[in-house]
Amino acid sequence: MKLPQSSARGKALARELAALSIAASVEPADLWAASRDSSPRAILWTKAAVAPHPPDVVAWPSSTAEVAAVVKLAAATRTPVVPFGEGGGVCGGAVPIQGGIALDLKRLSGPPSIDLDARTLDVQAGMNGARLEDLLAAAGATLGHFPSGMTSSTVGGWLAARSAGDRSTRYGTIADMVLSVEAVDGTGEVLRTLDGPTAGPDLTQLLVGSEGTLGVITSARLRIWPRPNRIWPRCVRFPSLQHGLRALRSILRAGLRPAVARLCDPLDSILSTRTGLRTPVPAPLRWIVEAGRQEALRVALKVPFVLNRLAEGLPKSSLLVLALEGDDCDEEGRAALGLCRGAGGEDLGAPPAERFLANRHRETFRAAPLFAAGAYVQTLDVATTWERVLPLYGAVRSAVESRAFVLAHFSHAYLEGCAVELTFVGLAGMSAAESAQASIDDREIDLELAQGRADACWNAALSAAAGEGATLGHHLGVGGEKRHFLQREHGEGLGQLRALKAAFDPHGILNPGKLLP
Repeated sequence: MKLPQSSARGKALARELAALSIAASVEPADLWAASRDSSPRAILWTKAAVAPHPPDVVAWPSSTAEVAAVVKLAAATRTPVVPFGEGGGVCGGAVPIQGGIALDLKRLSGPPSIDLDARTLDVQAGMNGARLEDLLAAAGATLGHFPSGMTSSTVGGWLAARSAGDRSTRYGTIADMVLSVEAVDGTGEVLRTLDGPTAGPDLTQLLVGSEGTLGVITSARLRIWPRPNRIWPRCVRFPSLQHGLRALRSILRAGLRPAVARLCDPLDSILSTRTGLRTPVPAPLRWIVEAGRQEALRVALKVPFVLNRLAEGLPKSSLLVLALEGDDCDEEGRAALGLCRGAGGEDLGAPPAERFLANRHRETFRAAPLFAAGAYVQTLDVATTWERVLPLYGAVRSAVESRAFVLAHFSHAYLEGCAVELTFVGLAGMSAAESAQASIDDREIDLELAQGRADACWNAALSAAAGEGATLGHHLGVGGEKRHFLQREHGEGLGQLRALKAAFDPHGILNPGKLLP
């Protein structure tokens, strides 16, 4: 890896930041660490040993006042400012594509103020998600927000991307949990919104989901709950995906709110819970999952259409993982189970669901061996109404089946519909990947070829989802990866969003090149 070198602009900014008593660095390792997130594009950069978008300087403010000082300096010098948390985003939202100042907020992570009686939490934006939940648990509370990457994400990142955790059906998304925020706009002015409902437009909700383009969120007041002391887990098998979706919709429309409600498509059913379906899995599919033999994986991924057809030949069983919480969870669980049986479901008991829940956050790392073996892995989060969800799933699969291997699950279920999270596994571009080599050296990646393949798959999937009228970003954000499709979702409203951007950030310095095309 050739680390990025310091620039004249970076050194000048570092001196000005030092004059403000704000910690800053132009060291190559620090510039590299703040030049990437966890998006497939950034992972391919790392495999190719390049860092195409380093910041000029990394700053570590330790207070809202210091954040404001950095932004005022950036506004005066017309320098881009890109907020950075843990770097766990997957849509390129924290990549400083125009250089400038990487504003690392991890020092804004002082002890939170927990008031369980008032059901509120005051927390700074740099607080790590897993650490926060541990602190809440010690106080007998929970936020109820459990994104798959919570160990590598921060409260500020959650708010910026309008994230959702795997318990969103019960607790809502982070947008439902936030009561107020403190933020710094593009002129360096500090904004503090009011708690709860406000007259006129809700300024809090304008900032949530804006991905650092309207303001840098520095702290928030969030809604919390007493930690549940009981849980009712269950795994139910359905004869088809259609049967499972019918049951999931019935559960929500009956007024039940499971903490976890995740329906896997037939292939993901085999991979997610290891429930012992006794289904013989074709060898190419085992290679995809286990990546035990790199060359076999690469050969298999040369023919993704065939792999997808093999997957379609598997039994059509789909698994629903349910978990209900609270004092009434047994009664509610029995009611949910009755609705599942009415839709053709077979109760597999608690152990498969317990195994899934225990291993839920390991999914974040499931892609690593696939990248190491010469593949790329992308995850697309889309959402739509119950009536449109199957056509959406089918349209996206059809659009990418000749480019990548596809599996999916349905979660974040609500009265109106649910989200679909689709995973694409395709062959990256390796200069020696097509040969008979048994291993791949990171330096051998053909970045242009790999990125071209990944982009073609991604754009085909987004186009298909937009064609079905789905929202293109339920909980993973927009960043730089989806921004060119935002016009198809917002239409004429995009002009008003640009006007809003100009009002909050008149100099255009806040996270340029993200969110709005």
